[in-house]
Formats: sequence, structure tokens, C-alpha cells
Amino acid sequence: MIPLAAIVAITAGCAQTPVRSDAAAAAPGATSPARPAPKLTETQWKLKELKGKPVVRKAPEQREVTLLLAEGRASGHSGCNQMMGGYTSDGVSTLAFGQMAGTMMMCQPQDMDLERLLLTTLGEVNGYRYADQELLLLKDGVPVARYEALTVK
Repeated sequence: MIPLAAIVAITAGCAQTPVRSDAAAAAPGATSPARPAPKLTETQWKLKELKGKPVVRKAPEQREVTLLLAEGRASGHSGCNQMMGGYTSDGVSTLAFGQMAGTMMMCQPQDMDLERLLLTTLGEVNGYRYADQELLLLKDGVPVARYEALTVK
């Protein structure tokens, strides 16, 4: 009788559904969907990569390169100066910048080179898409700039 009772107890124990630990239940992505990307507009974007090269800034002597799009106006910091101009977008995948203007401060040569490359690149942009939480600016479907969200309004 005792061996039969042991077999029944073991079988019953194996048939129970295992209990998930709190760590497994709270694991990122285990039960919650991915966060949606920030909106194209009303988000302060920080430049992370330009033309395939990382953009690394050293505070406080170098300001972050930023972009804000709102109501048809683009603004931000271009590495050396403040920049501003217009843009158009269908809100889905197309994005184009108009002529960008800026303040006229002299900066370190590497900052001015970055600014020139950025402004030239923005003039070539004709689309955008998201990669997780990042914004990719595209030229003919190829990423030319990568931004991360700094602040979302």
C-alpha cells in the first residue's frame, strides 16, 4: 500500500502547473508589449550617429546636437550654433527639411565640421522610420542620421 501511495503522490505532484516566480513574471517583455516610439514631433531628439559615424560630445565644452520638430518648424543645436528652418512630413514615413538657418558663432574646427555635415545631411533627408526608441532619418531609404529621444512633450 505504501508504494502505491508514493506513486500517486509523485504523479499528482508532476501534474501540477509550475508557479512562475515574481522575477519571471516581471521580466521585461515577458508580459508587456514593447513601448511605442516617441512621436516625431514635440520630442527633443539627440543626435547619436551621422553618416555612419558615432557623434560623441564632451560636456560642458561641447553641447549635444539636438532636433525638435513642431508645427512645420525644425529647431535645435547643430554642434556649434542654434539652427532653425522648416520641414514637411506626411506623419508616416516622409520627411524633408527646407533651407536651415543658424546663428553665426565661431567654434572649434571639429564642431564647425560637424555642423556643416549635419546641415548638408538634413538637406538630403527624404524619409524617416523608427528603430525601437530611436529615430532614423533616411535618404532614399538608407539611414543617414540616428537620434534618441531626450524629452517628450
